Amino acid sequence: MAAVLVAVLLLAACNVGASGDNGPGAGGPSSGSDGTAGDADPTPYLPVPDGVVLADPGSELGLGESASIAWKLEDGQVGVLAVKVRKLVHAKISDLANWQLDKAGRRSSLYYVTATVANLGDADLGGLRVPLFVLDGAGAFVESSEFKTDFDPCPSLSLPAGFVAGQKVTICQAYLVPKHGKLAAVAFRATPKFNPVRWVGKVQEPKPPRKSGKS
Repeated sequence: MAAVLVAVLLLAACNVGASGDNGPGAGGPSSGSDGTAGDADPTPYLPVPDGVVLADPGSELGLGESASIAWKLEDGQVGVLAVKVRKLVHAKISDLANWQLDKAGRRSSLYYVTATVANLGDADLGGLRVPLFVLDGAGAFVESSEFKTDFDPCPSLSLPAGFVAGQKVTICQAYLVPKHGKLAAVAFRATPKFNPVRWVGKVQEPKPPRKSGKS
C-alpha cells in the first residue's frame, strides 16, 4: 500500500492577509515591534528571555544568516528560536512516487528547505513543527508537509522530544507549492498580520537526466 502524505494541498497555501488565516501564534500580537524607528531598545513583539534580540518584522536575510523569532504557543507560552536557513532545493515531484497525491498534488512543485534551529526560550518545543512557510511568487504562504512514514530525501519532521533551551538541530522541511508555483522566499510570521521575516537565496534546481552515450 502506498504511503500517505499528510497535506491538504488546496488549504496549504494561505493568501496574504486572508481572513481566517491561522499562522503560528494566531491569537498573539497583531503587529510587529511596539518600538518606533530610531529607538535604541525597541520593545519586542513578544516577551523573550534577556539577551535575545528578535529580528525586526519585515527583515530580509540571506542563506546562512541567523534570525531570532518568537511566536505564541497554544498553551500561552512563547516559543523562541534562532533560525538559520541553509539550503533551498527544487526537487522532482517524482520523489513522491510512493506517496498518494491527488490531482492538485501532482500539479505542485516540491521544495526542500534545510535550516538549523536552536531553542532560545523557556518552553519545551518538542513535538512542534518549526513555523517556517514558503512564500510563493503569487504572495501565498505554504505550510510544510508532514509524512506518516520515513521520507529519506527530506524527513520533514517535528522537533525532537525534549527540545528545551540550548538544544539545536538541523532539519529539512518539504513543501508542496500548488499550481507549479515558485519558491520566492522562506518566511516566518507570528500572526497573519505580522510583516514576515524572510530568507532569500539561490534555489538549487534538479539535476538534468544524464544523456545516454551513443553505442
